[in-house]
Amino acid sequence: MRYVKLHNDRLQGLKGEQVPDGVKVCLVLGAKLRPDNSLSPILQLRVRLVSVLANAHPDWLFYISGCRADTSVLYRTLVEEYHIAEERFVLDFCGYNTFRSLWNMDQYFHQTRFYILTSSFHIARAVRIAGWLGYDAWGIDISDYEKVKANPYYWREQLAALRSLWLVFCVKTPLSRVARNFYSKRQLRRVRRGEQQVDAQNEQILQRAMENVDRSIPQTEYFFRQLMEGGIPTPLTQSLEEEHLIVSLSHVDCTTVIEDVLSLALCYRDGRTTLDDLKDYYRRMHYRDGVISFATRNHYFTWIMQSAIKEGFVERVSPDEPSFPFTGIMDLQPSYMTRNKHLFHPQMDDEENYKAIALRQQQRVRFTYIPRELLNMPQDSDLGVIHDGDILAVVCNQHTWARGVEVKHLLIAKWIDGGLHFYHASEKGLGLSDMDAYTYMKDKFTMMGVTVYRLKDYDSAK
Repeated sequence: MRYVKLHNDRLQGLKGEQVPDGVKVCLVLGAKLRPDNSLSPILQLRVRLVSVLANAHPDWLFYISGCRADTSVLYRTLVEEYHIAEERFVLDFCGYNTFRSLWNMDQYFHQTRFYILTSSFHIARAVRIAGWLGYDAWGIDISDYEKVKANPYYWREQLAALRSLWLVFCVKTPLSRVARNFYSKRQLRRVRRGEQQVDAQNEQILQRAMENVDRSIPQTEYFFRQLMEGGIPTPLTQSLEEEHLIVSLSHVDCTTVIEDVLSLALCYRDGRTTLDDLKDYYRRMHYRDGVISFATRNHYFTWIMQSAIKEGFVERVSPDEPSFPFTGIMDLQPSYMTRNKHLFHPQMDDEENYKAIALRQQQRVRFTYIPRELLNMPQDSDLGVIHDGDILAVVCNQHTWARGVEVKHLLIAKWIDGGLHFYHASEKGLGLSDMDAYTYMKDKFTMMGVTVYRLKDYDSAK
């Protein structure tokens, strides 16, 4: 094994090894966040050591993987607390294990020589896997910084190493194929096997939601409340190798719950209340012209809304040009897909898919929004342009961790005692937020404001 030791915030050779020359990329294997979305002790240490190495080596770049939850907390820690320039690190929410993290970093930086920073109990296996896969990797021994010197994970690591050895030498396939075999294809088979069960759950939710619809509140609010009874927030999943649309009303994220709510509301509005009708509305929003393929999928929320507006499902309340309270304007070309094509493997490896996404990204997205500073105004002010049940798309600063993404989070508006509150899907579940929109956003530097969309009523949709 080849290691260097981090001692007194400096790298030094270990066991006769010299610190390698010319290695300027460091893979940092991540860890889970706490349930309250704060950094766990293990992750706190690794992030702090990133700051140590970044200050000692100003020309290093860092690839931080395994960020399954809201990566903005890591971004804020690195940028605001440790003052590391955002250009020096990449946050990867798809690096769920060592294999995937190595693959993603290779695709992003195109480097075969790099350091690996992780906990002492894991470093031996990580370096060994990298070596088996043909990478010139050096482990960083951080034992001087860890409180626990003993290795309580000894047998776990030995068994995991055997499994890794089987993956590399017995399967005898390149890493890209390992990723496909053990993630995309297996996941697709599992999804297809469970599709009938998902449809049965959808049918139950659909029939329950359509009974005794409360017409005293907006349809979007009513159907969101119906999903609250059994909805489970589900994190982003691995991309499937074969495009396959499955609608699940019981497993959602902040984007799909909005599509679900709109689909249910449209079913009720138009008197089409079968499961096939629900899927039809979803498909027409989720894909450009309703054609199911990776290239035609609406990967950005503004693309979803463009299709929904074209189909006559929703209207944009935000005007084309700034006018109070829509004083902010966003004019950008979404680029997250092409900037991070390694996160969408294997679909973005296909040249036709890549060209189709890149071409569509060249079309600028332009809209106005209400800056977060104005969300503290009461309902009887100009902010009253927002109605209960409106869809609020939280505009994201494109120069933050989500460079190239225009929307960070999605809300459904609800006025309470003259203050703007909201329903949303969060790590805690689906429900009404315990704080108003202004308080929720005021300290989140990545949230710039909201743009507003509204479900078209039946008469206006004719």
